[in-house]
Amino acid sequence: MQPIPEPVRLPASPAPPCDPADFDRWLRQELGQLYDSVLLEPIPERLLRIIEEGSRRRHHS
Repeated sequence: MQPIPEPVRLPASPAPPCDPADFDRWLRQELGQLYDSVLLEPIPERLLRIIEEGSRRRHHS
């Protein structure tokens, strides 16, 4: 039986500097592709009632 060879380890290289605005733009685009259709769905009546009841309770406290 032969010994299992050690995995080849590549040296870690730092990522190139990134402009935060570029990252924000990329993130907004990716999240939009994933979730924009969900934002177009109607809000269930039961959830709206729960939100309204919570709002009324806070104003009457």
